[in-house]
Amino acid sequence: MSLLAILVVVALIVAALPPITLGVALLLGRPLDERRSVLAADVQSVLMLVLAVALALAHATSGRGATDVRLPPPLDFAGYQWVPVLLVDWTSIAYFGLVCVVYPAIVRFSMPAFHREPGAARYWFLVTLLAFALLATSLAGNLDVLFVGWELVGLCSVQLIAFFRSNPRSGENSLRALVYYRICDAALLGALVWLHGSFPTAEFLRFHEDAGQSSALAVGALILFASLAKSAQLPMSPWLHRAMEGPAASSAIFYGALSIHLGPLLLLRTAPLWMAFPSVRIACAAVGSCTAIYASLVGRTRPDAKTSLAYAAMAQLGVIYIELALGWHELALLHVWAHAGLRTWQFLRSSSLIQDFQSNPLVGAQVRARAMAGGWSLAVPARWQRNLHLDSLRLFWLDALQWNLVARPWLAVWRGVARLEDRLLAAERRRSP
Repeated sequence: MSLLAILVVVALIVAALPPITLGVALLLGRPLDERRSVLAADVQSVLMLVLAVALALAHATSGRGATDVRLPPPLDFAGYQWVPVLLVDWTSIAYFGLVCVVYPAIVRFSMPAFHREPGAARYWFLVTLLAFALLATSLAGNLDVLFVGWELVGLCSVQLIAFFRSNPRSGENSLRALVYYRICDAALLGALVWLHGSFPTAEFLRFHEDAGQSSALAVGALILFASLAKSAQLPMSPWLHRAMEGPAASSAIFYGALSIHLGPLLLLRTAPLWMAFPSVRIACAAVGSCTAIYASLVGRTRPDAKTSLAYAAMAQLGVIYIELALGWHELALLHVWAHAGLRTWQFLRSSSLIQDFQSNPLVGAQVRARAMAGGWSLAVPARWQRNLHLDSLRLFWLDALQWNLVARPWLAVWRGVARLEDRLLAAERRRSP
């Protein structure tokens, strides 16, 4: 076993042990006390950072462009084997390094924030599980492993949006995020099934060969659509500002730094498959452009700091999608790093923003003056600015359009199915003696 393979396996074990321990304790109804929960997350974050540095050094000295690590198959049934494949290259190391840089900061910030907080054990379980899921996603060598990490990240995200269970709105917003996630995750699952049915392999290193398959265009389109919800790109973006119901620390790690950048990571990993088709690249650039314009306009009308940051992050993700469509993948990866660092700091500082403005009123005046001095106020004629501002306040009716054109007809169909089932059951009861 090579040094790289050993480091990858050790990293998986280190990341998996804390959520397993905390989760089993919660299931048994005996959650660990705050000191032990915090210690588990703290040790996990430090060891992951050390392993990320070791992995980068080992890969740099190996002189190889990419190394795949095959784990023993956990599923072997009726002649079918599911073999988890992990991939170590500079893309995986870059994103894994980003996780290991941001995660310790979130852990340290969360310690005083969740001191004696009801449900703190649940928070630490979800955060440590998120770290493991992000590790699996960043080091995934095929779409199977990436899908497992992708789903775990979505599960943690939905649970943390609804963290404050005494607030009914948190549950509603969590359910809305879950709906958007499920729609796009179904597309990713469809792409995965199609790959296994029609392609020689679902491994990322073989996607150069798979691009010549007749169904590669459809699979590439499904992968692009699957990336939209996690990165809050149009039309799957209305959930993001509602996700701000969760704690500031989870907002920083999910919607500022890590989870929201999984869409670009998926596209980077599968780029050899969809980059061969101009139609998919044009669609990617169009989605990014529309989202950047939409989020820039709407974000300027939001009255609170976290929602404004959510739309700012959405706009920057739109720019990253444009870079990916143009083939500027190294620039996109650098943009992900820079954007994640900035948004993490801003989200963590958002709770103190009002206090900062009160202690120094000149700061608030300078921010407002800078916002009014440039940008859309210079690009849009004065006679249009009022209507554009009102349309932005209404989110350009995106929620209403999706409710009336998609959600309401869908619910009507299933209400009809439920009524038909009730009639059939009633008829069956009348016929029975």
